Amino acid sequence: MTEKEILEAISKSGYLFESEIVKHLSNSGYFVDSNVVFKDPLTLKNREIDIVAETYDNTEIGISTKIRYFFELKNNSFPLVLLTELQFNPNTPEEIIKEIITVPQNIEYDLLEGYWNDLQYTNFPLFTQYCSFVKKGNNEIMATHPDELYTSLNKLCWYCEDEFRNHIELFDEMSTKYFRHWLYLPVLLINDDLYELTIEDGKSQLQEVPFSKLMVNFHYNDNPTSTIIYVVTKSYLNEFLQDMNILEQKISNKMKAAVK
Repeated sequence: MTEKEILEAISKSGYLFESEIVKHLSNSGYFVDSNVVFKDPLTLKNREIDIVAETYDNTEIGISTKIRYFFELKNNSFPLVLLTELQFNPNTPEEIIKEIITVPQNIEYDLLEGYWNDLQYTNFPLFTQYCSFVKKGNNEIMATHPDELYTSLNKLCWYCEDEFRNHIELFDEMSTKYFRHWLYLPVLLINDDLYELTIEDGKSQLQEVPFSKLMVNFHYNDNPTSTIIYVVTKSYLNEFLQDMNILEQKISNKMKAAVK
């Protein structure tokens, strides 16, 4: 193989995409772990999350706020379409946004005005279904749930939930000593071609977007739960991270004000 052929093959496989994002996050000031191994709860085989990243925690002693990102990357060849908008349902689990908050007894802190308040009511609509496409033998294009995409979404859901719940148990032991507000954020990062399909007046409308949100239902340790996965295109990643950094700083300022 020539060097050109090697690079083309790596680029098509998505490995180059992952290497670029790891380098970019590291250069942007994030702690980054790539190819993080965990045991699949169904098959008991080792699986990998592409990237786990978090911001430096430069807050004051005794105060900690941060966003932990869990990335799966897809160098998609076909568009990804999110559809079926979430309708109001009182049975929707409250923990679709994964926050851990521990507040010492001598501090007054409004738990409802944290990450949840900003993330829940902005950048709607929220979708509950997705599809991409495959080319059949007769060159017919068919909408489907590609296996690799389905696997990535499942890994994101389960690994993020596992980290979230394990840290809840750990932090509960120190809940009266340390002021902490963390967010666990699963992100599906795709190359491009992200669309939202909405229905207005009985007509389907397709709009290309740089960013959207998908609510996924799954089981964790045999218990039904849900999470929101942030679907972001490569070109929008910097803006997405900037928005999250602004939100993180907002939470940090709020926490500092609470201890004064």
